[in-house]
Amino acid sequence: MAHIRSFRAVLLGGLFSLGLGACDTPMATGRIAPEGGPLLATVPAKGTALTLDVASWNIEWFGSTTNGPANETLQASNSRDIIGGTDADIWGVAEIVDQAAWNSLESQLTGYTGFLASESHVTSGSTYYGSTEQKVGILYKSSIATLLGAKIILTAYDADFAGRPPLEVKLRVTLNGVTEDIVVIVLHAKAFNDDASWQKRLNAGNALKSYLDTTYPTQKVIVVGDWNDDVDTSITAGKPSPYQNFVDDAADYAFPTRALSLAGSSSTVSYSDMIDHHLNTNEFTAAYVSSSAEVYRVDTYVADYANTTSDHYPVLSRYTMGGGGGTTPSVTVTAPNGGESYAGGSSQNITWTAANVSNVKLEYTLNGSAWTTITSSTAASPGSYTWTVPNTATTAAKVRVTDASSATVTDASNAAFTITVPTTPAQVILNEILANESGSNVAGEFVELVNVGGTSISIAGWTISDAGGLRHTFAAGTTLAAGKAIVVYGASSGIPAGSTNAVGASTAQLNLANGGDSVILKDGSGVTKASYTYHSSLSGTDGVSMNRNPDTSATGSWVLHTSISTLQSSGGKRANGTAF
Repeated sequence: MAHIRSFRAVLLGGLFSLGLGACDTPMATGRIAPEGGPLLATVPAKGTALTLDVASWNIEWFGSTTNGPANETLQASNSRDIIGGTDADIWGVAEIVDQAAWNSLESQLTGYTGFLASESHVTSGSTYYGSTEQKVGILYKSSIATLLGAKIILTAYDADFAGRPPLEVKLRVTLNGVTEDIVVIVLHAKAFNDDASWQKRLNAGNALKSYLDTTYPTQKVIVVGDWNDDVDTSITAGKPSPYQNFVDDAADYAFPTRALSLAGSSSTVSYSDMIDHHLNTNEFTAAYVSSSAEVYRVDTYVADYANTTSDHYPVLSRYTMGGGGGTTPSVTVTAPNGGESYAGGSSQNITWTAANVSNVKLEYTLNGSAWTTITSSTAASPGSYTWTVPNTATTAAKVRVTDASSATVTDASNAAFTITVPTTPAQVILNEILANESGSNVAGEFVELVNVGGTSISIAGWTISDAGGLRHTFAAGTTLAAGKAIVVYGASSGIPAGSTNAVGASTAQLNLANGGDSVILKDGSGVTKASYTYHSSLSGTDGVSMNRNPDTSATGSWVLHTSISTLQSSGGKRANGTAF
């Protein structure tokens, strides 16, 4: 679509302004599906087999029957020929209006896959991009790149981006035997050369830089699209570039397309400014092929380009794989890495090194086989995480660090380390109660006991009662080992298949009231060892138990199980579903 570019443009005035408001105005559209068929334009290739070739293109009001080129079928055919002929590996596109038109175009581009910002697998996409709005999107060669994730970012600055917050796409790229993870951000900034629009671009540029500084301090990131302003001086008279913050931070960022601005190149049909740009983090800049940035004048090959296809030209840049800060994604645990001895309950640092990984998942095992999540995602760049060591004695503990985006990029401690726990007397607590069984089978009610002490204990002859009387007596020979649990169900028929630490109530009922009740645990001499009186707030939800928080804490408060776990209950297991 057309934009007001700058006072360097030849024509200004009422008619000029009147025709240029469409960029920021969503319009209703109809649909004329593009047809497949022979090439209408032969566009020479710019991509090479040895480089990662990146292109951006604003395809003027693509798919709209009320704006932009009048012949939708011809625009779609020309777009197909330009993208397919140029042979770039990745395309960031803007101003795509109609989803069906996009789907048809994508289907005709052999070897490419992609999506628009509004599509369902883009996190927050449909929230910020409607079906009739201009949308940003991405295309990439499926033989080279695989999708790791996509989301809309900087949504707090939606107005500053003219209602088009950027699309962030994480890709794993393999080329010439080298695999790297990269981040591609596609944007379409606020148009027009008035002061208010310049201020919005300034706000958006500041927000983008702050986001990149914080989120990707060491990653390969490229930001492409229609920036709607230049990076030497602004299209707004008397103003500096709203993206001067990136230009000034030359140690961390570079516009390879700035050389085109300084050379007087234009990225649009009618105006003299270079407003479509590529921005690289320094890690990506190190891989940039010198002087490869160019405005691809495809109007040389497409007849009547401005009226049939777009008012913007594609902009290109190329990169070498393996150059700069990126490497094949990897993580390596450095501590604990085997042989250490930690006191249970102490705070220790898990440390690691990572290359080309943004976030990591941390886990530990106490037996070498069952893994418990410490955190599902934390930033990889610090390489350290403070961990509270479980208060469970073992000589088989390990930790594991995994790329949060790819389970195949992982490393664990080279050998086991030890967790020591001072010997303490046995202490049996009530840890979980399910009074409101799932459905109507009261056999599913249960009471979970856990020995949080350091030694085993015989609980033979111990009893469980509710406010109405005795419900269960533990059989002779019953012991509860340190750190283990036993569960009493309303009846044996309620015990889940495979449970090895559960018994049915000796009276064949627990009779726990949904409206509130008491659970009392006594030893064989009738001395109360633990008790809890609950109210309907903890027993009013069908199938949801009440549980100590923190789990297995003798002094922990009682909460709904769903407030500390994704599970509704976990009889005989820890709150997160792992074994005791």
